[in-house]
Amino acid sequence: MIINLWSTPRTGSNWYAAFLLNEHKKENKRTIKIKHYLNYYHLTNYYDNNNSFDWVYEYKPGRGHPSYFYDRLKESISTTLVYKERPRNAEKEEEYRIALFEKHNHKKNPVIMHSHFAPMSKKGYDYLFNKADKNIFLYRENFVEQMSSYALAYGTNIWKPRKDLQVYENIDADEGVLKHLYERILLWHTIDKSGCEVVKYENFDFNYQANNMPIKQNKVSTFSQLSKKTQDVILHFEQELKRNLLPYSQ
Repeated sequence: MIINLWSTPRTGSNWYAAFLLNEHKKENKRTIKIKHYLNYYHLTNYYDNNNSFDWVYEYKPGRGHPSYFYDRLKESISTTLVYKERPRNAEKEEEYRIALFEKHNHKKNPVIMHSHFAPMSKKGYDYLFNKADKNIFLYRENFVEQMSSYALAYGTNIWKPRKDLQVYENIDADEGVLKHLYERILLWHTIDKSGCEVVKYENFDFNYQANNMPIKQNKVSTFSQLSKKTQDVILHFEQELKRNLLPYSQ
C-alpha cells in the first residue's frame, strides 16, 4: 500500500502524517513514513548541524544530507544522515530515488509519502501520484493564518513546536518568501484532485494522543504577532488568491 499526503507548508501536515502512520500501524506495524522524498529542496540542500538542522544550499564540512538506500533484509527503503557532499545533482538524485522506490516492497512495508508537492518536478509528482493506492490532499482553509504562521516561523527562525511558547510582536518576513508560498498554495488549489480525498487543517483534533505525535506549534493568532507591513502583504496575497481562484470555483 502506498498513500500520498500532498500539502503546502503550515497546514498541519507533520501532525496529520504522524496521525496516519499511527492509524495504519494498527493494521500493519511495518508501515513507514517517508517525508519530502522527491521535493526539490530535499534533493539538493543540506542540514546545517550548527543551526538546529535548518536547510542550507551549499555544502561545507559538518553539513549533512539524508542518504536513502535499499535494505534487502527488510525489503524496504531506509535512510541515514551522511556528512559528505552530495554525489548527484537534483535530476540524478530524483532518478536514483525513483529507482529505489521501485525496489521497496509496498505490500510488506506499507508507506505513507508525506510531500510538499511544490517545488517538485512534473516527473516526480506524476510518478508518486500514479504509483499510489490513495492520494490525500491537505489544505488550510484560513489562508491568512497559514501565511502568518509561515511568516512568523521565517521571521523568528523557529519552525518546530516548543514547550515554552513565546508570543512575539512586530515580526517581519520577506515579501519574496511569502510570494513563493502564495504561489505554492495557488498551485495546490488549481491542480486536479478528481478521485482523491481532500482534508483540511481546521478539522484536526490536535488533542489526539498517540506515539510520536507533534504538538501544535502556535496557540494564539500568528497574524497578530506580525508587523503591519507583513500583515498588509499577507492581506494583499489573500485578495490575489481570491481573484485567481475565481475561474476554478465556478
